[in-house]
Amino acid sequence: MRLGIDAREIQDGVYTGIGRPLANFLRYFAALDNDDICVLFSSRKIPVDFGPRVVNVVLEEKFTLAWDQWHLPWAIKKMGIDLFYSPYYKIPLIKFCPTVSAILDLMYLIFEPYQKQLSPLARLYYATLGRLYAHRADKIWTCSVYSKRDIQRVYGVHDSKITVVPLSVSGIYRRETNPGHIEAMRQEWNINGRYILYMGNFKAHKNVENIIHAFAALVPMFPDLKLILAGPKEHTYPRLVKSTQDYHLEDKVLFPGKILEHDQPHLLYSGAEVFVMPSLYEGFGLPPAEAMACQTPVVASNTTSIPEVVRDAGLLVDPNDVSQIAAAIKRILQEEGLAKDLVKKGLEYVKEYDEHKTSQQLYDFFKQTLKEHAPTTHI
Repeated sequence: MRLGIDAREIQDGVYTGIGRPLANFLRYFAALDNDDICVLFSSRKIPVDFGPRVVNVVLEEKFTLAWDQWHLPWAIKKMGIDLFYSPYYKIPLIKFCPTVSAILDLMYLIFEPYQKQLSPLARLYYATLGRLYAHRADKIWTCSVYSKRDIQRVYGVHDSKITVVPLSVSGIYRRETNPGHIEAMRQEWNINGRYILYMGNFKAHKNVENIIHAFAALVPMFPDLKLILAGPKEHTYPRLVKSTQDYHLEDKVLFPGKILEHDQPHLLYSGAEVFVMPSLYEGFGLPPAEAMACQTPVVASNTTSIPEVVRDAGLLVDPNDVSQIAAAIKRILQEEGLAKDLVKKGLEYVKEYDEHKTSQQLYDFFKQTLKEHAPTTHI
């Protein structure tokens, strides 16, 4: 199989929620003992060498639409690709081989605050072209049953066309057993005492401000407690800083910025008393799964895909109810038996998100798609 992939998501070496599973899959692919070749199409040279069977083809990108719909499909033809995979919802409409599209969520069509931010033209784009891409793809990969149902409902795609494979949790996410490593991390980030952790971005749907409100309610009961909000300092970040100042919690709430994989995020997870993510919308929700892998108890939303990912390995709360969030955190801080039970369940469930297992499922899905769909040319 000659597998082609739109790999622009990993060309800068900083992996997003889309890029991390792709990088995990490529490491798995490179280790396979067969003659398969993977061609990574990008607009800049990918800085990671995945081995001799993973080839990078760089196509200059002046206009994204031209790259997507003209340069890419003809490069696919030139390279003799058997199956093309796009980690985005968009695919080349000129097809020279079977095509798989990834649709991980439909946030901009479903989450009302984001709908309001879009211009009428952008809303039309997501609704109309998104639907066209979904129907044009031979198969769709999504990461949760929740997202699959959204795709069926919004785009009218038949059940048989959509395959669910969960996102992968990288092997770097594990419990740190060396206390010295955790202590060194604490010194680096100036963390004293116990702490609650959130890790992710500060976009509106993450609902991070409610973590601050819940934390403020807990401080009188747990005066030594800290709150670590790890994420890029953008989107709602200024408002989060203001909330911290309004509660006079500047010395208790830390903003270390975005934590990359080389920063060893498993240390932050491992040192935390509890991981909190009261998100309003998720297509999957990778950070709670990463926390589970690091044996950190989880408090998370009872909405969208999160109950599917966390199940009963975390305390699920109404993300709009600050008192529920605070009460759940308090229970974990005070009830050692509960915390241990959540950790035990989480370790069992997170096996389903193992990067080798999920990458194998994705690979098998690609092979089956190629088997079912004979190469055709449609222009």
